[in-house]
Amino acid sequence: MGDTYFDWLAKETPTKWWHDSGNPDEIELALKRGAKGITTNPVLTYRTFRMQPEFWQEKVEKISQDLDFEERAEALLELVAGYAADQVRTIYETSDGKDGYALGQLNPGRAGDYQGMLEQARRVHSWRPNVAVKLPSTRSGIEVMEQIAAEGIPICATLNVSVSQAISVAEAYERGLKKAKENGVKPAPCFAVQQVGRIDDYLRDVAMDMKLGYGEDVITMAGVAIAKRSYQIFKEKGYAARIMPAGLRGHYHLAELAGADVTFSITTRVQEMVLEADPEREVRIDQPVEPEILEKLLRIPEFVRAYESGGLKPEEYITFGVMQKLLSQFMETGWSPLETYGSTKISARWI
Repeated sequence: MGDTYFDWLAKETPTKWWHDSGNPDEIELALKRGAKGITTNPVLTYRTFRMQPEFWQEKVEKISQDLDFEERAEALLELVAGYAADQVRTIYETSDGKDGYALGQLNPGRAGDYQGMLEQARRVHSWRPNVAVKLPSTRSGIEVMEQIAAEGIPICATLNVSVSQAISVAEAYERGLKKAKENGVKPAPCFAVQQVGRIDDYLRDVAMDMKLGYGEDVITMAGVAIAKRSYQIFKEKGYAARIMPAGLRGHYHLAELAGADVTFSITTRVQEMVLEADPEREVRIDQPVEPEILEKLLRIPEFVRAYESGGLKPEEYITFGVMQKLLSQFMETGWSPLETYGSTKISARWI
């Protein structure tokens, strides 16, 4: 059996990738395929409890019933993030902390709470040295990123759907890095997520509502265009943060950004799509989106806000439509179910 597309990326390009799930069987398979880290979040954590309850049952039963709802969700997240971190600990150690991380995501209900996120970020990183703190690219979240970067805590800036947010993350990280170095603190990496598939999903609805009649050939290039522009700016500015394309919907998202010095986060389903399609082994990161497609995308005001470097102000990050959609998704299908999973308590959250 010859080399796979993933093997080509690893051998011939600087492109790396992480596995996107907390399922133990899927983690094992992804590591065999060359994954360098593991993405977990509240949704993926709840999903692995439902998919492999027998694997987690004994550990879940040891969690105290006396914890409040937020504490319980956090304890359950620690089970999965800690397990994932243990699976990539060797990668972390042999790469001197460049790779080999698992993500521990903060409570999405605190996306605007600077102090709450800062305190939780420190707790989450304490789970394992190779647990990176995953927090939202809101104004408050980015302020937390600067502080924890100064403390040498690894960061994953999630819910990042625009060029503006990516730049804010990168600049906050630069400030934090400077403080870390001044204080003799060993710097830790920052991964700036670009939600390529999720911005596509959002703009598909917007374009339909605008009755633009756009096909998938246009919509599926939106996230790619945003990621390419962010990447170009990062290279021009020499930012130390590393872009992480995530939320991929098909092999095309990977192929269009192939060859970039980035770290993808890829689900098992999309890994299978890539292996089946076996795309042409071509470096495409520097190939611009076709002008006629970009011209159509620029007719969508919400795309312009995400694509232009000053399209969003920091105070608008949390109010951007797709951000609210994603925060709700993480809360309703991830964090909230974890608050009562395996618990004898009944939550009044949705009453």
